[in-house]
Amino acid sequence: MKLIVCYMFLCISLTGCSLFRSIPETKTVALMPFFSSATNTGKSIGQEAADRVALELVAKGYVVIDRSTTTALVNEAKFYGSGLSDDMRSALQSHNIAAVVFGSVNDFSCESIRSPSLVASLASNMDKKNRCTVSLTAKIADTATGRLLWGVTINDTSEGANLTAMELMKSLIRKADIKETLPEPKDGETQPR
Repeated sequence: MKLIVCYMFLCISLTGCSLFRSIPETKTVALMPFFSSATNTGKSIGQEAADRVALELVAKGYVVIDRSTTTALVNEAKFYGSGLSDDMRSALQSHNIAAVVFGSVNDFSCESIRSPSLVASLASNMDKKNRCTVSLTAKIADTATGRLLWGVTINDTSEGANLTAMELMKSLIRKADIKETLPEPKDGETQPR
């Protein structure tokens, strides 16, 4: 018993003891603007989705490199056209970025609907509601290997009196189960340059 206590004391007092080594201090990811294939939406919907995913990543302990910095390193059109090439991976790795976050907004729409309620139908009136549909895909890829570490497609159609597609998208992203599966940084590479 004394031997175990002595070992634990030595491990705690010595830096780098593998028994008590924690996960890396930072998990650095580069954020790409999300591609938007949804009709009747501008580029801002993809950017808004990327920003919302970034906020969830920060809440999980990730260090997120903003999309403006990322697109300075990686050409967005080439990335979404041909994927994470060797040159792109090298550029991201040279800045100690462990992974890249990207995705798409596949559907983002709202329509006004009228649903009868018992009281409203008696008064020959209808209650106004919105029916909104959102579909979003988000992925995280390892910059060292290009291997997909995590991915999810989330979608929902909901109805509500004051519901908007943006509110539905925010709710879906908050509910997404973003995994903490980034590769550990190499020794001395815990902070981005």
